[in-house]
Amino acid sequence: MKKFFKYILVSLLPAYLIASFVFYASAHDEQRCTRLNIALLDGVETHFTSVAEIREQIQQEGIDPTGKPLKSINTEKMEKILKKNQLIARAECYKSPSGIIHVDIQQRVPIMRVISGFESYYIDENGEIMPTTSTFTAYLPIATGHITHTYARTQLYPVAVYLKNNPFWEAQIEQIYVDENDEIELIPRVGDNLILLGKIDNFEQKLENLQCLYEQALSKVGWNKYDTINLKYNNQVICSKRDK
Repeated sequence: MKKFFKYILVSLLPAYLIASFVFYASAHDEQRCTRLNIALLDGVETHFTSVAEIREQIQQEGIDPTGKPLKSINTEKMEKILKKNQLIARAECYKSPSGIIHVDIQQRVPIMRVISGFESYYIDENGEIMPTTSTFTAYLPIATGHITHTYARTQLYPVAVYLKNNPFWEAQIEQIYVDENDEIELIPRVGDNLILLGKIDNFEQKLENLQCLYEQALSKVGWNKYDTINLKYNNQVICSKRDK
């Protein structure tokens, strides 16, 4: 008799599991979105957008999921629409069993600001053009002068990355000026002198040579002894004394 009931239970178990799954799936389909949760994953370091602005964008685009059945909410569509925002690098939207729709936002990270003609924009960490915003201003090295978008992405971007990864030069360089011949002048934060970098080729070695000069000579004789420091020529640092 015990074996008989055991066989009955074993035979009914698959049907029970299927019925439970169907019931849960049906209940889940009818469940509605109870809340929209937006998180800025890098909100402490970067402030180019806000939760309020993302929520407003969602409402204006007509993709607010609040109150809608979970089965009707297309999270991939939400991600695609949010990624149209030029301040957003990554958007992930997903559902939770409790009926909450989560939106995780990663903002774009600028590493240099460019002001050329009537344009003002950032270069981000991936070398792409990024718009400025009135909400927040990043204190970064500024590039001015004769700069096209192509020059900014291909020529200035490596310089911006170098400055970002080099604490000494990140603290030292305030402005980069590009003249009509694509030659670069650097304006430092410390000292009243002009640095002539020349063409951008081999800029890393030129700056390394200049750093040696700073550490071995200028720190002793004074930052303002020279008004111009010329790095245009390979393996040479030519300093012009300031007129007394």
